[in-house]
Amino acid sequence: MPSVDFHGYDASAGYTYGFCPEMAPDWLDLAATMAGSAPARASGDAPFRYLELGCGQGMGLCLLAAANPQGQFVGVDFLPEHVDHGRAVAQAAGLTNIQFSDGDFVALAQQWPAAFGQFDYVTLHGVYSWITPPVRAALVRCLGQATAPGGLVYIGYNAQPGWLGSVPFRHISRLLKEESDQPSEAVVQASIALFDQLAAGGANSFRILPGLKSRLAAVKRQASNYLIHEYLHEGWHPLWHSEVAKEVADGGLAFVGTASLAETLLPGALPPPLGATIAEQASSVLRMDVQDLVINQSFRRDVFRPASSSASVASDAVLDAMMLRLLKPVDGDSLTIATSFSEITLQAPAYAEIVAALGSGARSMGELLALPAMRKQGRSNALQIIALLLHARIAGIGRSAPASIQTVQGLNQFIANGAARGRRYDHLAAAALGSAVAVTPDDLLLFDAWLAAEGRTDATSLAAACGEGGAPAAGDTAITPERAAVFLDQTLERWRKLGVVA
Repeated sequence: MPSVDFHGYDASAGYTYGFCPEMAPDWLDLAATMAGSAPARASGDAPFRYLELGCGQGMGLCLLAAANPQGQFVGVDFLPEHVDHGRAVAQAAGLTNIQFSDGDFVALAQQWPAAFGQFDYVTLHGVYSWITPPVRAALVRCLGQATAPGGLVYIGYNAQPGWLGSVPFRHISRLLKEESDQPSEAVVQASIALFDQLAAGGANSFRILPGLKSRLAAVKRQASNYLIHEYLHEGWHPLWHSEVAKEVADGGLAFVGTASLAETLLPGALPPPLGATIAEQASSVLRMDVQDLVINQSFRRDVFRPASSSASVASDAVLDAMMLRLLKPVDGDSLTIATSFSEITLQAPAYAEIVAALGSGARSMGELLALPAMRKQGRSNALQIIALLLHARIAGIGRSAPASIQTVQGLNQFIANGAARGRRYDHLAAAALGSAVAVTPDDLLLFDAWLAAEGRTDATSLAAACGEGGAPAAGDTAITPERAAVFLDQTLERWRKLGVVA
């Protein structure tokens, strides 16, 4: 990897292998529809084109390509290590509907490749608030050229005011990088050590900025390659929604709504005086910034579309046709869901009918809304409950025609094998969702051993096989036969329903 910055971007370490469910095509269509805007596709089985700018290691894009064979996917990143990894994964998994390209936003903005064309979905996660203003301006020009009429644009970015407590740590980290010739990883560790000293000595900043202490604690739990990408770029700059909306308007894009479905409850879910204060603001961007100030927003997932098609309105019929599936069981008499603005506790009568219906198979949104308890709630309240279940990953949206299990199985086998050998993969493709499901390191180690045994194994043998590969997946605890039994009896059954495994 290069040790110098590229357009002010620290290129000394590869990024993580994460996946963001909000970037899936069906999720974006749902987010647009819940905001009253038309989806990018009229039907789930319609072909589409999907672009991710700043695609990182490409794992998220490969997961989507495997789960959506009717789509054509393109990933662009300027780091050769990222592009090489994405291509290697796609080739090993036998994915034929995806391509990766080296790309510099500044060069692409000057001449958008004719071979790229336009896309129904254009996404970028994180990178927008990590690049310098000139590069952001170039990226906006790329968005304008890349987005097809009626298409949707997802931008996930660090938002204000939630990062105010991090400004001192970021400033000193970047200054240490500029003032020393140490590798970036060493700079991060030196910055952590310095702030530990300041906290122990009673520096006033820790009293005035209580978020600084919690941010330092969070930093210590995160991988160094993530921290390099999060804090050491010259262009690191958390943004207000109004700033982003104004910038992308130069590319002909208008705000649709949020892909963070729990936030569709706002401002109504806030205490009445605060909700009223937000509602009385004169403009939509002012209302959004005041709302973010109220909840101390730290990350936004905004959905935009070309202004020329922003007036397109979704019908209830489109929303009602969308299919949901159960991702995991719900135990107990209540469900507490963490959101960006509070913890919301739902009592079982509010969601039990939905969970029970999904437990017996996929259901359309319309079918769920027609359940007796949901009719009693009223359509608006029922939609909010469903939004919370989706946000909490209790349910998943899957409007697309399910992919062939063979399409996802090659990728999932590659992921399990790589994870068993130390790669920090954490999702598997799900054919029935057109997306992916989160998995634990233990899940992947068990899955790899199960695949190696061609599914012919019992819990005791499976647990023993996991121990033969060296250190246990969780790092310090061996996988027991009881844990293996849960995998065989429960996890695999749930995965089969979601199209993760045959």
